[in-house]
Amino acid sequence: MPGQRCLLIGANGAGKSTFLRVLAGKHMPPHSAVLSVLGTRAPQDQNGGLAYLGNNWSRTVAFAASNVAYQCDIPVREMSTKLQAEFPKRRDQLVELLGINLDWRMHQVSDGQRRRVQIMLGLIRPFKVLFMDEITVDLDICARQDLLTFLQQECDERGAAIVYATHILDGLADWVTHCMYLEAGGKCLTGAVPVIEFPGYSENRESGRANPLLRAIETKMRKDRKETGPELSEGLAKKLNDEGEMIKGKQGGYAAGRAAQTLVWKGSTASYGGYN
Repeated sequence: MPGQRCLLIGANGAGKSTFLRVLAGKHMPPHSAVLSVLGTRAPQDQNGGLAYLGNNWSRTVAFAASNVAYQCDIPVREMSTKLQAEFPKRRDQLVELLGINLDWRMHQVSDGQRRRVQIMLGLIRPFKVLFMDEITVDLDICARQDLLTFLQQECDERGAAIVYATHILDGLADWVTHCMYLEAGGKCLTGAVPVIEFPGYSENRESGRANPLLRAIETKMRKDRKETGPELSEGLAKKLNDEGEMIKGKQGGYAAGRAAQTLVWKGSTASYGGYN
């Protein structure tokens, strides 16, 4: 819904990244799953309504066998030039916010500086719904806090909505409005709930326990590990494979993009954004 900042939580291999990519239109779900964002099942066709920032920013290079990071000899000001020209004031705001030099050349910057450029280019166009996948992992403390403040203003002032998958929970207890937990096997049984209703959070906060949200999530995740084993156990993965519902990745979780076959949110129906 407009104004929500939803934290997407779950153990490694639960399917968080794939879930966000499905919602962002990067992976197409099976027709039996009804997934809609901004009132359409093809969110990649939305002009300006949807933004996606993933933890892997790369380009495809012929004969390189895989995607490689953006490290070409090009200055920031010459990247996505039409987009930068279309929103110059917003571009300048993000450049100042993230501490970017438009003359940086992409083959000479650090991982953190490259991440800042990715975020700037991804947020230049005003959005209604933003999906973020562990996007602040390379940012320093100041850049991360400034970005979170900017995104909160986007929600409060423009009614944007954000779904953010991360394991870095410092400073998020007062930032998030809702939590959404993916169970082992890629299932979300409750949908997004107000953060105050997440099991254990209120009790931790009232008792003055440090990091109340982190401790509540840790308690939930440890309980799940006892029931299903770390990540997705070999037994569970084999069982689901036999039923034709899941393809297991090398680390016991999902192969890239395969969680789209089994993700369940409120049964098999999901929508996000509230902009139908």
